[in-house]
Amino acid sequence: MRRMFDALTTSEPHQNGDGSPRDKVTGRLQLVLVIAFILFALLLSSLLSSTSRAPRIAAEDEFSPLVASLKVQPVTRQIEITGSGAVKARVTVGIVPQVQGRITSLSAAMQPGGEFVADEALFQIEATDFELEVERLKSEVASARTALQLEEAEGIAATREWEAINPGESVPDLVARKPQIRDKKAALTAAEARWATAKLNLERTTFSLPFTGRVVTSNIERGQFVAAGQSFGTAYPLDALEVAVPLADTDLKWLQPLDNVSATITTSYLGRDVTINAASIRVGAELDARTRFANVIVSLPSIKEEEPNAAASLVPGVFVTVTFKGPALDNVFALPTSAIQENGTVWLIEEGRLKEAKPDIVQTGPSETLVRGLENPSEVMTSHLAGSLEGMSVRTQRDPASTNTAE
Repeated sequence: MRRMFDALTTSEPHQNGDGSPRDKVTGRLQLVLVIAFILFALLLSSLLSSTSRAPRIAAEDEFSPLVASLKVQPVTRQIEITGSGAVKARVTVGIVPQVQGRITSLSAAMQPGGEFVADEALFQIEATDFELEVERLKSEVASARTALQLEEAEGIAATREWEAINPGESVPDLVARKPQIRDKKAALTAAEARWATAKLNLERTTFSLPFTGRVVTSNIERGQFVAAGQSFGTAYPLDALEVAVPLADTDLKWLQPLDNVSATITTSYLGRDVTINAASIRVGAELDARTRFANVIVSLPSIKEEEPNAAASLVPGVFVTVTFKGPALDNVFALPTSAIQENGTVWLIEEGRLKEAKPDIVQTGPSETLVRGLENPSEVMTSHLAGSLEGMSVRTQRDPASTNTAE
């Protein structure tokens, strides 16, 4: 390269003998730039050659997707059917006084939401008029009883007189005053009935209901005049609370017979979690026209009976979850419901590759599905893997949230 540079510098005056000094400088600068470019290219090529490596072929496992799996084996599981519904009162009772009058006292329970026990006085109607009526009719009874006694005495005297005058002859009824005595007895009976009615009306001035319940509505106040037979509110018995749980026919088959099937009611109410042991009592009279589900009616006992320290019972409208207990099944595999594909198949993992299996589904729950027909043990893929194919290579990671042990 040096020789080439010397040749170029020595030959330049012969080629351009009449050239100016400026042209000579420009030509030499161009030559320097060309040489610098060539040197840079050689250096760059050398660096690339020294750092290049042969391409590495990755193993198949590095391209395999990572999936969650669960190893399962046969277990014993009790069938659990979960449904939901709202609490409702089977019946409501009107608060209807049987006598009229002015309200003189009112219980604190006579407000919407107020609770009362059986035969507790809810309000008191002014009783003075009824007490006076009882006394008046009591005197009528005494008068009627006296009249009867006088009539009987007169009958006895007339009978003796007849027998003295007409010995051996029968005493006529009119002489013995038997018709008059029967009339006085009837009058006494009527007076006693009126007296009993007056005492009953006096008792009715104290209004109560024969069950433990809760007031729903109330439009009555102290000093108000109430009329007999008019409704002034509604209430319902606490033991009339129930839940209608719609269930599919596939679930109902595990709860036969349906009478008195044990159930657990759970909900959150008044800022606390509530769990109540209950039982089914009957099935609805018809299927739902849209879903074709049957309503299983669960009787809801008072929380006060379940938990003596509870402040209040559930009220109609509270949404609850009901879990029914069915029979126990042996030799079933408990799989996460999410592991069941839409066509009812599951993906098994054998030696790091997927294998499709179609087990017999025994019962499907919201989080767990019971199946039969798998090998013992089996490893089931619990992840949702798009584009899963038979024989596809996968890497597994044990699902930490799922365990399956024999019971």
